Amino acid sequence: MTDETNVPSSDREPGDPAEAARAARAWFAGLLGAYVAEHGSLSLRALERETRAAGMHQPRSTLSDVLGGRSTPSWATIEAVVVAAHRYSGSPGKPDLTTWQRRYQRLDDLIVEGRIGQRSASDALVRNQGRTWPRQFGALPEPAAAFLERPRLHLPDGPGRFLLRGNGGVGKTQAAAAYARSRLAQRDLDLLIWVNASTRDAVVSGFVEAAAELVGARPHLRAEEAATQLPSWLAKARRRWCVVLDDLSSPGDLHGLWPPTTEHGSTLITTRRRIDALDRRCTVVEVIPFSPQESLAYLRGVIDPSAGTDAELNALADDLGHLPLALAQVAAYMGNTGRSCREYRDRFARRDAKLVDLVPEEGEGLIEYRRPLSVAWSLSVEASDALRPEGAARPVMHVLSLLDGTGVPGELFSTPAVLALVSGGTAAAAGPEAAAEDTVHDAVHNLRRYSLLDIDRSATPADGSGPGALTGGASVRIHVMTQRATRDLLSTHEREDAVAAAAQALLEGWGIADAPARLDRELRSNAFALLRQAGPDLLAPAPHEVLFRMGHSLGDSGQATAALRHFRWLEGTVAERFDPDDAISLGARGHLAWWQAKSGDQAGAAAAFKALAEDQARLLAPEHPDLLQTRQSAAVWRGAAGDPAGAAAELRSLYALRIQVLGAAHRDTVSNRNHLANFLAASGDHEGAFALHEEAWQEALARRHPGHRDVLRARAAAMRHRGELGDIAGALEALNDLLAVQLEDDPDSPDTLATRAGIAEWTARRGNPRRAAALLEGVLTDRLRVLGPEHPHTLATRLDVARWLTDAGEYGRATAELSALLPEQIEALGADHPSVGATRTALSRASAQDSAAPTPTDD
Repeated sequence: MTDETNVPSSDREPGDPAEAARAARAWFAGLLGAYVAEHGSLSLRALERETRAAGMHQPRSTLSDVLGGRSTPSWATIEAVVVAAHRYSGSPGKPDLTTWQRRYQRLDDLIVEGRIGQRSASDALVRNQGRTWPRQFGALPEPAAAFLERPRLHLPDGPGRFLLRGNGGVGKTQAAAAYARSRLAQRDLDLLIWVNASTRDAVVSGFVEAAAELVGARPHLRAEEAATQLPSWLAKARRRWCVVLDDLSSPGDLHGLWPPTTEHGSTLITTRRRIDALDRRCTVVEVIPFSPQESLAYLRGVIDPSAGTDAELNALADDLGHLPLALAQVAAYMGNTGRSCREYRDRFARRDAKLVDLVPEEGEGLIEYRRPLSVAWSLSVEASDALRPEGAARPVMHVLSLLDGTGVPGELFSTPAVLALVSGGTAAAAGPEAAAEDTVHDAVHNLRRYSLLDIDRSATPADGSGPGALTGGASVRIHVMTQRATRDLLSTHEREDAVAAAAQALLEGWGIADAPARLDRELRSNAFALLRQAGPDLLAPAPHEVLFRMGHSLGDSGQATAALRHFRWLEGTVAERFDPDDAISLGARGHLAWWQAKSGDQAGAAAAFKALAEDQARLLAPEHPDLLQTRQSAAVWRGAAGDPAGAAAELRSLYALRIQVLGAAHRDTVSNRNHLANFLAASGDHEGAFALHEEAWQEALARRHPGHRDVLRARAAAMRHRGELGDIAGALEALNDLLAVQLEDDPDSPDTLATRAGIAEWTARRGNPRRAAALLEGVLTDRLRVLGPEHPHTLATRLDVARWLTDAGEYGRATAELSALLPEQIEALGADHPSVGATRTALSRASAQDSAAPTPTDD
């Protein structure tokens, strides 16, 4: 039999390649023939029959040529012969194909060596130095300083195609290099080919280099033709191989050069782009920034221990968005300059500090990162801006750089302000609205293709506008360092345009009809992000309207104390820039006084509105709408602070003046009348209050049919006073009639929930507090869902539930509810808020009743 040690030598001088091939085939045919002889000495006819029985049929002529050494076999033929002989001999299990794969690879090597030997005399060096395994082509990047293993990015050993995708700086290349090194170290790879795939030329050059040695590609071949020989060779190779295509820009650059999918090979691609064609071909692995724990571990490994505490390092990592590239550059910068965490963060927070000045210069200990962060991202922005529609991606990126990178609502991308910016003029002048929206939509997706942003569709309803839509719940996410790099490159003109468009888009977003509840929250978050990035721009030459709208959104969401802080800041800032008698200064004082009242300081608000009215009276005519509104606010909060009779007197005088100036039907006059009625009732004059609300009821009835919601609302307001006069059944009937219509219109609206709460209150006052508590618990469930746990209406509902439970004799439940409510109220509203005082009183009452209740005893 032929001994496997008698392998033809590759150290002979170059000779006839045909003779080398014949010698190699003869050596391999001897091994295969010996195997067949050991397993039953099958004839060619019997061997053909057995391959057919194994489902791997090989013609007798093919078997004759292979076993006679007259042709180079395919792997399919070798596998069929080995399996057939194993089956024929009755040997247990499956044959050892691994050994035959190694022998087959050696056969291929010998044939290639014969071709190489014919190419040139210099190939002796290749034969002597380059024919050992494992083999590597292309240089892997050096590991980053204190390289951090990331278990989340570990990939299977293969086979398969894997796509490492993510923004610039998240560590895609380092992860791919770590994967390759690990497999080489574990002797799990025979061949590694690392190729720069940023251009077609780079891919071709990398493939030609490997093909020249592995395949013996001849010098006269064109580069493109020589490169295509590498995938063909890999398809037949029986050795374990891995091809890494680093920084792929376009799938088209791999046309005709895709590494094959085989049981022995792995292909690893890194890219910033998001392209469906790549996703379909590969297993996608999203490479994301470090986790907080990974960031801390990395920083602890690269900076001086005295540079900062764990808390300071965590804060630094938060500033940098946990981006590996940013952390590496900043760590090097701190080491080179001797700055501590605190010093670096102080400088980083300065608006005039540029990223290029906050990272090390080239050659300062960070050779693997040669581009400043700002340059790295600007290249991606330029590439996405060049895609059709050309020039649209850049202005979208400018706006995104100023907003909340954790979630910019998709609705903003269809606002007139954004459409006008991207179209280079007014939205109307830019053409049909649908065409402008398409332009913005495509611009966002072009930025996504280069991993400059992500589109989160988790909130998109099933009946939204389709995959990829930016409305209906989708939001855009963008990394904080991508935003910072973009802002660094803005010219003065670009910044002004972006700030103006972002602020106006937020206002227009708040104006969207029937907007979902989450939109208000998202707009508010983005408005405060814009304020952080562009505060001075929003204040000059006058405060932008968005500064007031965002504060009211904050308060309306239940965060009255936070709204008060916002308007205190805004009023103080305005006072520094404008004359006290300027309309802007006076308006800011009015907003501040309003949230002073809503946060619980009704007396202070009443005094603030009174002082404002006195200043306005010096500057405005007595009938000016602004002065009249301030007088009304002063009266309302005077009444809320404990003087309902004084409030009613002022509102009555104001009501007469408004009828004279504006007319009885004007909305301000109607509002004045409603407040007057309420304070008449609060001061004990329910007859007077009923007369005013009945007037409103009759006016509504004259305009609408009896079942219209406006008529029913006016009737319910009037009948509330009839209930105070003893007609509780009439009040309940009016509220139930109103509720029936409101439930059909919008069961979750604040008005509907308020009507349900009113029904519960009158049910209790009718003598059934247990039923009232049950009704109000249903309202509480819906208010928690619609308004959230911190909203004042939600907190007030919890208080009322406990009150009715106390009246129903369920003192233990009431005490438990109030004990849980009190600290949450203090946190949300402040310790001095009137509602907190009411809860303390209710808790004392319930606790006293609970203590006095008889203890159950066993019979």
